Amino acid sequence: MFRLRRSRFFLVLAVFAVVGLYHFTSFGSLGVGRGTSVEGFKNLASKDTKASVWTRPTRSSAALNKDTINRSPIGKDDVSDASDSDKSPAKLNAQTGSSSSIKDLAEDSDTLLSKTTQSSSSEQDAEEPPDLAKATKVDGEPATAAEIPPEPVLETPPEMHGQGRFEVIAADDDDMSTIHWSQLPEHFPIPTKSLIPLPTGEPKTIPKIQYSKFPNETSDQKVAREAKLDEIRKTFAFSWDGYRKNAWMHDELSPVSGKYRNPFCGWAATLVDALDSLWMLDMKAEFHEAAEAVGKIDFTTSIRNDLPLFEVTIRYLGGLVSAYDLSGHKYKVLLDKAVELAEILMGAFDTPNRMPMTFYLWKPTFASQPHRAKPRVVLAEIGSLSMEFTRLAQITKENKYYDAIARITDEFEKWQNNTKIPGLWPKHVDASGCKKPDPVYVAPFTTSAQNSASFPNEQHPQIPSPNESSLSGEKVDNEARKVEPSPKAESDIPSTRKGHSMERRQVSDGGGDGDSSLEHAKARPDCVPQGLSSPPGGGWEDFTIGGMADSVYEYLPKEYMLLGGLEEKYRTMYEMAAEATKKHLLFRPMIEDENRSLLIAALVSKSGKANSIRDPKKKWEQSHLGCFAGGMFAVGAKIFDRKDDLDVAKRLTDGCVWAYEMTPTGIMPEHFLVVPCDETEKCPFNKTLWYEKLDPYHPRSHTRALSPQTVLGSSVEESSGQTNAQIGSSNTSASADFPVTRKDSEQNKEATHTLGKRQLGEIENDKFMQTVKGTDSEGPEGSRESSDIAASKATKGSQEDVDAAEARAGTVGDSKAEVAPTPTSTENRTEPVLPAVEAYTPPPIPSQEEYASGRIRDEKLPKGVTRITGSRYLLRPEAVESVFIMYRVTGDDYWREKGWQMFMSIHNNTRAEFGASAISDVMSTTPYPVDEMESFWLAETLKYLYLLFSEPDYYSLDDYVLYAAPSLLPLV
Repeated sequence: MFRLRRSRFFLVLAVFAVVGLYHFTSFGSLGVGRGTSVEGFKNLASKDTKASVWTRPTRSSAALNKDTINRSPIGKDDVSDASDSDKSPAKLNAQTGSSSSIKDLAEDSDTLLSKTTQSSSSEQDAEEPPDLAKATKVDGEPATAAEIPPEPVLETPPEMHGQGRFEVIAADDDDMSTIHWSQLPEHFPIPTKSLIPLPTGEPKTIPKIQYSKFPNETSDQKVAREAKLDEIRKTFAFSWDGYRKNAWMHDELSPVSGKYRNPFCGWAATLVDALDSLWMLDMKAEFHEAAEAVGKIDFTTSIRNDLPLFEVTIRYLGGLVSAYDLSGHKYKVLLDKAVELAEILMGAFDTPNRMPMTFYLWKPTFASQPHRAKPRVVLAEIGSLSMEFTRLAQITKENKYYDAIARITDEFEKWQNNTKIPGLWPKHVDASGCKKPDPVYVAPFTTSAQNSASFPNEQHPQIPSPNESSLSGEKVDNEARKVEPSPKAESDIPSTRKGHSMERRQVSDGGGDGDSSLEHAKARPDCVPQGLSSPPGGGWEDFTIGGMADSVYEYLPKEYMLLGGLEEKYRTMYEMAAEATKKHLLFRPMIEDENRSLLIAALVSKSGKANSIRDPKKKWEQSHLGCFAGGMFAVGAKIFDRKDDLDVAKRLTDGCVWAYEMTPTGIMPEHFLVVPCDETEKCPFNKTLWYEKLDPYHPRSHTRALSPQTVLGSSVEESSGQTNAQIGSSNTSASADFPVTRKDSEQNKEATHTLGKRQLGEIENDKFMQTVKGTDSEGPEGSRESSDIAASKATKGSQEDVDAAEARAGTVGDSKAEVAPTPTSTENRTEPVLPAVEAYTPPPIPSQEEYASGRIRDEKLPKGVTRITGSRYLLRPEAVESVFIMYRVTGDDYWREKGWQMFMSIHNNTRAEFGASAISDVMSTTPYPVDEMESFWLAETLKYLYLLFSEPDYYSLDDYVLYAAPSLLPLV
């Protein structure tokens, strides 16, 4: 029988394994994308076997026709397993059945958008979304608010909610996907005549950025500089050779294992991103080989279901455009591929308000449906697209590329002065353009004698005010009152409290025809058009110029330069942001060298409405991503003639240099916390203040050093003088805060203790913790009485009760005493004698100095640092970027010296067998490699270092503008 059950168990297990494997291979990208991923198991209960369409019920105002929703779009069963030559978009459409063709799907979508929802108000029917007057339907007519879906028709799959780095392990190195992107009609196109054109006119004269009086170097200085330059070039060549041999045509090299990664769509991110670096480092043969390889990249398909718009734009589009420019427009394949990619990315902007979907579902199944931008997107991901699309528009003379980003800039400009910190934008943005209206609260009907709901003629139900009713049972005047009809539906505003009174709200317009139903109530729209705004839900918002926000601010002065100064709004927006940053974010950290005045940008959290006087919360954090700010302030100081900002730039950059110098490896952590100075002019190092920040609960933590006898109540000698009433009183008056406080001073050696109930437990109900004078007589061998005897004496005053208790535990001094058992008596029942337990004495709680010193030792904290919140180094470039810019702006060799120290520290701690590897802990003397080499190591970090030690006029900042990739774009 047992064997039979066991065989059945294994049979069922085998069936589940086969079914799971089938689903995994079908939906985990093996069948469709020819790759496997952990997504496969997530999709088992969610995806249809014939089509990977994710649907959700939609509101009636924008619901799709059921035939359109239930139609099976292109899936893995609809596309034949064609050869490489049969994977073009045209042949893909030909292979697709007529009932599920892309054309039919697009036509159904256009039919959907052409139908308007009937509204009870003529004003609502004519209302258009703000700044979307230029948005049209496919036939060219203006799109109305009713035609714009309140939310995406297709819901994003659970695994696709936005990850910049999302690696899919390819099953076949040669094939990507059998599904290809194809051009589809836009749902919300902009007429050609309504496109925002590139600014025209004579470019303005922009002040020079670079230092004009670089001294002539001696022959020895030139030899030393060129030796450093050659060392940087060898480091670049070593990493490039490792990528070429082990990860060619893949996104990233794993420099320790010699393998590869594909976190950015599998389009050879490192190859494309480093193109202009190859050209600048005079590696022309390698550049030619890489340019030819670019022609083999197929941007129309990907192993990923979504395209991270920001990452694809800065790594691929920026890399291609920059390489095309620097190579003198000789490699047309670079421009062709840039246009191919840009056409795909333009689909992300096909939304009602033209704000892009930052994670674009490119496959025809999803791209053929109307979508809307998300209500919570990262600031940098939506605001850092301008330079790449602008330069492509300048080269191709296509205004649609500039129009796409100009509309985003316009929305940021409108919102900039209305955020919770005017001048700055929060880290997360609602880009949907759709504000959900407040819910309509319907008052209860008045009830007739027959218990039927009805309204008197020309009267409407009212929400009773506190004057009419109360929670205390007072009489309520239910007499309905006449109200004037509402002019339009928008006046139906939910009740709001003002002080202790509640305003009434009418429910319907009251046409005066005697109809008592709610049909007169206006239909409220599902979406109220709006511009960029804070994400729904309110609460605290974070403001920073570091991660998730950095490149938005960085692009403002650079876009101004790229446009030849013809678009003044970029200057205005930058200057507002710079002033707000100096006022609200910048602070001076307390370091050991008080003569070294540094600046760091904090993270500020703000709640309430814009311009609220509510105090913000500040996180005194330095981040590596924020180190670009020094270079940004330096460029802004020069081109906008903001002389004071140059000193800000120096102090910000030196703050990052100090962060490199303070660690054992000589490399800055990803982010860490510091102690802020009270004053910016003078800031001597305060060891006491540092210790207090290391032990922020110091006033309370001293009370942790309570005597163990008091806490545990294990010693009667120390507590014999405290009566039950005193114990109860101490519990009653104990502070509600935990842990409790203790005040020590050198003048008063007797500590004052205040105990909370959570420390002592339910002390007043615990008999074993109670002590009474005169109950500490000792038994044999000096041991104290048993707890039963102590409890009996504390609760029974008669000697008879005491004797009975002694008889149960054994008479003191008479170990042979026996009591005849009485079956019906519990008092004479014999119980075992518990052995005496020695009182536990916990170790002493360390003092503040001991605790702080322990943290400093264990965490290897430099002076002034309170916590290393991110100890990794990912080969980031932001610090060396600012060092390079500061040298070009000031001509001070200090920055070259610091830059060389930074390079040597990075080189010595990150070198791996096949390249350079990110490390897990910069605070360790032997950091552990994490086997990652992101594309910006070759595209940015080493490029900045090479430019730092090149001749000052080599790719002068007066002739080229650097941006996030960082690619160099020639100025107009």
